[in-house]
Amino acid sequence: MSVGEEHASPPPANAASTREANQAAMWWLARWLGLPFLLIVGLYYAEPLFRGGPVAEFVQTVTRQEVHPYPFTDGAAGPSLAPPEVPRAPAAAPPILPTSPLPLITASEIVAHPIEQPRPIYPLRALEREKEGVVRLRVTIAPDGHVADAVVVYANPPGWFETAAIAAVKRWRYQPPGRILEAQAEIEFKLD
Repeated sequence: MSVGEEHASPPPANAASTREANQAAMWWLARWLGLPFLLIVGLYYAEPLFRGGPVAEFVQTVTRQEVHPYPFTDGAAGPSLAPPEVPRAPAAAPPILPTSPLPLITASEIVAHPIEQPRPIYPLRALEREKEGVVRLRVTIAPDGHVADAVVVYANPPGWFETAAIAAVKRWRYQPPGRILEAQAEIEFKLD
């Protein structure tokens, strides 16, 4: 008897019945585990089709804003960490909407002309290190005109201006579009 012969197993006596048993077990697994799994995955990916909620309309218009740390007078030399005394104008009264029906305004006009657009506060650590940057955000505008969500899409340099940009954009107000809009906003932080 050679070395290879002693480790070889003899063929099963009833190979056909073993094969049928394996096949039956696989069908049972496919039926009770595979099909429900496929059904759950299919429902997960088909969920947006069944959701009857509003779908956001994406607007190609980009709102741009330039932010300076302080309103320097003409001829001022370089940034200063001490804020100058700036006279504050009284808060403007909210706009009075006419009682007649409003003319139909396109979504790009709504995004291009916000009603209220407060500027971000220049981050102190960026000001101390004399950093400038740009933040681009994806903005979701609710049907009543307030910003429901703001997500950073791009920031250069990363980690410096994102929090200030999101905090400011969430205070922006637009004319109520009556539907959900998605647009982009770009805020540039400059020292000059």
